[in-house]
Amino acid sequence: METLRNLLLYGGVEPDVYRNCRDELRKENRAKLVFFLSIAIFFLLIAMMICCMVKSLAGGFIPYVGALAGCLALLGVTQSFPDKYMVLAICADGFLAVCYLLGIYLGCFIYADQPATCFHILAVVLPMLFTRPALWNILRTALYEGVFACCVVTFKTPEVAAMDLMDAVLFGLMACVISTYYVRALTDNVVARCKLKVIAETDLNTQIPNRNAYENHMHEYPLRCANSLSCVYVDVNGLHELNNTKGHDAGDVMLKIVAQEMTKIFGRKDTYRIGGDEFCVLLKDEESEARCAKTLQALLAERRKVFAILPTVSLGSAAFSGEDVAAVKDRADRALYCAKKEQKARAAAEKHGDDSERTA
Repeated sequence: METLRNLLLYGGVEPDVYRNCRDELRKENRAKLVFFLSIAIFFLLIAMMICCMVKSLAGGFIPYVGALAGCLALLGVTQSFPDKYMVLAICADGFLAVCYLLGIYLGCFIYADQPATCFHILAVVLPMLFTRPALWNILRTALYEGVFACCVVTFKTPEVAAMDLMDAVLFGLMACVISTYYVRALTDNVVARCKLKVIAETDLNTQIPNRNAYENHMHEYPLRCANSLSCVYVDVNGLHELNNTKGHDAGDVMLKIVAQEMTKIFGRKDTYRIGGDEFCVLLKDEESEARCAKTLQALLAERRKVFAILPTVSLGSAAFSGEDVAAVKDRADRALYCAKKEQKARAAAEKHGDDSERTA
């Protein structure tokens, strides 16, 4: 039963694996939707031109116009809401509905004296256009096959209707079986790509996103939070010296602890290790920037009581003001440099004061 459930609801993989790859599946479906809508619009325009030139096909002009209007509207909505995946899912179902209904109209009304071969081909092909749960494809196929059967019985002669009904059952079952295993193959392919992507975008030592992940995803942040984006740049002080005195294993432990404390505050998804001792955090809430930085320093100070090797960190931050994320990071990097300079000056002053007291 579990295998059947996974096949029908999760493309044949475990639920957790499917959820981890859901964003990739949605991006792929969006790209497919734009492509298929564009192709449909092109061929509908050609079909309308042919209907205008061939009088015997003039009856198909109106349904083609309706289908063209539907595809243009869906393409406009798709381009207007590129990140609203629920809207995109509705648009994908709307596109399939346009195709099914066009096939039903042509097969049952325009060419009522002939078998509806076009609809049967669409019934097999359409469920494989998008990577959706197999159960949803089966239910959709059953719905439109039922609508087709009602139209066939109502508007076609008994001889043609009998042939179409038999084909509807045969091609409907074929569509359900083929689409189920085709979607499984597509899902397996996406899961494999996601696993490779996770490996490529994860730092092996700290297990947080690495520089590859930062460069691949930084362009998404202005789209999601343009009005409240800020960048926090973190530099671990004394890593080189620790590696030289205690060994690289001690340095790795230190970096892991820093990464753990940062993910507690900022979250793993938005925290990146972009260099040997450098971390970058992209915050969606500008007001929490100073509070998070102060909390990080406090947590590290607490952990330093247990791990004496844990050094201090320097932080620099900058808020988004219309430029790209790379420019924000550069400003945060400059702020970090100023903070390190002040920190060194303060440490030197404290050391000089201590030396003066001992001399006195």
